Amino acid sequence: MFNLIKPGHVLRFGTCPSTIMSPAGAKNPSTNNNTLATAWPTTSDLGLVQCLSHPSGRIGEIAADVAKRLRTTPGSVARTVSYSAPGRFVTASNRAVGSQQCHFVGYVDGQSDYIQSVRTVFSKDFSGCLMVVYTIAGHRHVAHAAASMVPTMNCKQAFLTTIQGMHAVLGGWFRPFVSNRDSGRKANAFGVIGQYIGHRINSLTTFGVVTDAGQAYSIDAFKPNGIAGNDWVVTDVSPKALSQSWVAP
Repeated sequence: MFNLIKPGHVLRFGTCPSTIMSPAGAKNPSTNNNTLATAWPTTSDLGLVQCLSHPSGRIGEIAADVAKRLRTTPGSVARTVSYSAPGRFVTASNRAVGSQQCHFVGYVDGQSDYIQSVRTVFSKDFSGCLMVVYTIAGHRHVAHAAASMVPTMNCKQAFLTTIQGMHAVLGGWFRPFVSNRDSGRKANAFGVIGQYIGHRINSLTTFGVVTDAGQAYSIDAFKPNGIAGNDWVVTDVSPKALSQSWVAP
């Protein structure tokens, strides 16, 4: 379903990612071991994740605003008429774009955390970190390897070296968010949606996604303030290539 997602669509999570709290990272960076592969210790099951077009209720107005202002491809722009007030009146609500059972692996400062899963996997809190998919002894793993300017807290290369030494078969890795590449895109979206998240840009989240079929995406989305439930409005979705290199940037 991810290739069909567009700005203004809503991701409805079984378990809201905002409720999943990452464990504390290393207390002393100078003694941190950035070579470890650590099993993600907290909630990993997002349940059924649905993508909806033209959601009903209060979030429908927000999604319509995003669709009208952030869709840029010719086909998408042409279809934004359905998000106008008259268009929404005659267009069916909560139209299913797709759904999948999904897992989650999170970020921990100074660590590389993984889960074993054959499902589509989400992660978040990226600042140059790697999202890595690999197989060990026939078991598929998806990991979030933390990035840092502090060498002992930067896990990217250390993690790849560790799993290579464990004879992993590398499916690939990608970086869902890189500041010099992606900050402009998020700033543009923030100009549209800031009012819905208390003008806090960190509430516009970049998710990394590796699908069960081995495709990679970055998805920018936000959970509007004051809206109950587990619905996040998408502002951008971008397919990403998985690198097969054992050398991290």
